[in-house]
Amino acid sequence: MIAVVDTSAVLRLFVPDGPIPDGLEAFFRGVETGSHVAIAPELLVVEATNVVLKKQRRGELSADESSGLIMLLEQMPIRYFSHRPLYKSAHQLALETGLCAYDALFLTLAQDRGAALFTADERLKREAEARGLRPSKR
Repeated sequence: MIAVVDTSAVLRLFVPDGPIPDGLEAFFRGVETGSHVAIAPELLVVEATNVVLKKQRRGELSADESSGLIMLLEQMPIRYFSHRPLYKSAHQLALETGLCAYDALFLTLAQDRGAALFTADERLKREAEARGLRPSKR
């Protein structure tokens, strides 16, 4: 299976802000063995860094925890895609759905690649489900 992983889903693997999306841990075990492929727009790295920075500033993470989390994120087996070929379609999708441009970028990549989408964001999850882009229960 090929799946787009969004920032909210990936961060849930490391920061217990809520439930980990169903099947995400099993999916990444498959990524490690080569039976699955995780993809994301490059935005994931910046968005995740910003979330970690906010948590550190609020005292939810120490400086060492933040640095460690950034290192772990850097080591994640995710194939990144440039925004440039996606942003016009993402803009249109955001207008149609009311999603923010960031979320629309993840959904656009999933649509363009015929991939499933893992997210912890309920609104994005509903949009992915409406397009048949939810991960299968394997």
